[in-house]
Amino acid sequence: MPSSPKTARPSFRCDAPDNDYEQRRRKRAPWRAWYGTARWRRIRANQLATEPLCAMCLREDIVTTATVCDHIDPHRGNPERFWNGPFQSLCKPHHDSAKQQAENRVSRQGGRVNPATPSPATGS
Repeated sequence: MPSSPKTARPSFRCDAPDNDYEQRRRKRAPWRAWYGTARWRRIRANQLATEPLCAMCLREDIVTTATVCDHIDPHRGNPERFWNGPFQSLCKPHHDSAKQQAENRVSRQGGRVNPATPSPATGS
């Protein structure tokens, strides 16, 4: 009776966090550690309590519970912008896909990330 073919199995676990990657990432951007502070957890909890629904879903007439406190404008390590916002509540799928794509596009062009949010300087 023929045996089934052997399959190659990776020597690493795909679901295990890459500690080296995380250490390199934090070294390049030390502000990432701010997300682990009690101060940030309070800001996040307050934002999600104040606005419990995803702002981007609501623009599409979809009601979804938000799980991410997002910086409307990228802070890029600026402590003033990191701690004081402005913030919006988003669901994880919107934060991890649509919002990140918009940030990358806008950072290349210069300007605001979320065109639906009025600019503080211009009011539009």
